[in-house]
Amino acid sequence: MNSPQLQATLELLQQATQHLQNLLQNPISESNNREIIQEVETQLTQALITLKTPTNPPNLDHVPPEILQQVQALGLPLENLDIQMALSNHHLSQIIGILTEIQNKSEQIRNRRDYFLDRLPQMPIEKLGPRVPIVTAADFLPDYEPLPKDKREELIVKYNIDKLIQRRQQSRSSLFAKIKQAESFLNSQSKPLENSPEGEEDLRF
Repeated sequence: MNSPQLQATLELLQQATQHLQNLLQNPISESNNREIIQEVETQLTQALITLKTPTNPPNLDHVPPEILQQVQALGLPLENLDIQMALSNHHLSQIIGILTEIQNKSEQIRNRRDYFLDRLPQMPIEKLGPRVPIVTAADFLPDYEPLPKDKREELIVKYNIDKLIQRRQQSRSSLFAKIKQAESFLNSQSKPLENSPEGEEDLRF
């Protein structure tokens, strides 16, 4: 057995031992305690497989711990060398796909290990990440350079923009004044019936 293989096994065992020592010296909550123990189990399993593999031990660095925990939760023996090599040699999207498929068809699958090893190479490789594009504030910025201040002033003078704005404001004021004048005229023409002497003469009661 070559020394790099032994060195890798030793490092995994040292990491697991360090986690257990930290857990013993610094007690934490039960939920965090469970997570650390699961991580230690994964490291010990990886160390045993590395020790048993003669050459090219499986590398699971691309597989997150929660995915490895899901593998174990589905009843797939993580200590099995075939499972380890399959995880090592396939894309993460394929692994996630087959685990989801096994979970959805759990009642129909008799031998999950064989199903996993047979179907994993057939799973398509997909791009990981959000399917909906992420929109940021920068996407709403104009795609052109703002006009410099001196250029804006030059255009204002050239096209008499200030006068146009003033005329527009005056036009609005004139329109509102005409509307008020019309309302006043209508109010003066329509008087209440009880205030009209002629109206009283027309009543024959």
